[in-house]
Amino acid sequence: MRRGRTIVFATALELLCEPLFMLVLQAALLLSAVAPAMHYHQFGEASRMARDAGLSAILLCGATIAFTGPIRTFRREIETGTAQVALAHSVSRTSFFLHKAIGCAMAYGVFALTVALVSLTVVNGAEIGGRIAEKTGDIARLWGPSFTLALAAALLPIVAAAVLNRFARFRFVLTANLLSASIAILSALYRFDAALSIRLMPALALAALPSLALLAASAAFAVRFKANVASTLSAAVAIMLLPALGNYCLSDALAQGGMIPWTYLACATAAALPAIAALLLLGVHFINGRDLQ
Repeated sequence: MRRGRTIVFATALELLCEPLFMLVLQAALLLSAVAPAMHYHQFGEASRMARDAGLSAILLCGATIAFTGPIRTFRREIETGTAQVALAHSVSRTSFFLHKAIGCAMAYGVFALTVALVSLTVVNGAEIGGRIAEKTGDIARLWGPSFTLALAAALLPIVAAAVLNRFARFRFVLTANLLSASIAILSALYRFDAALSIRLMPALALAALPSLALLAASAAFAVRFKANVASTLSAAVAIMLLPALGNYCLSDALAQGGMIPWTYLACATAAALPAIAALLLLGVHFINGRDLQ
């Protein structure tokens, strides 16, 4: 059990140290923060662009993390011989694969939570700006403090991580990613709106589910095939998921103060779990049938 936890946390940290993870995370945060500032007041509802940007960032940028992360970490373990060393220490192949997949999901969870909290901050700022506009008769704009905090979550960690790396030898990429998550938490707590959070979080959680299925597929194919073949097969799975995406990105349901019922989230999760479980079982089959020597 202890070795399993070690594999989980080691895998999560490995992905959090990936430069690609940092670049995709910063791109998602910038999309969530900047896109609503571009004429969102013309869409008829003050926070619509903010919501759409956050959901798009989780769906599209999250898919990039889920697509590349497992392939990189599993192929590195197999090709460098680290997998053989781990399996030589009383860790079954099934346990090794599942714990590494959980570690990948944990790193993805850091990404999704960070983007969701920044999106929540921006939407909150958009709604505050809308209320101010109603009172003043001005054009609705993002509320300055919320917009500043959202930008800080994307930009400030890069500067701070560079300084800490230069003078205290902190790991640049890992520090930047963790600082982004920390600032995102603080930004969401500032002028926290519980009702808004309850309304948005089901939609944000729903948008993350397709990426979890893609993550399971990438992990399964990575233990059996080379990186290029695994990437091709994972891309095929992503294409197969496209018809179902409309059930997991429901921005219109949030219009006019609406929300996605928790029952719908439960049903959508129940619908996604068999596919995720089947892909994980495929990975277990692949790793148990593969010669890792």
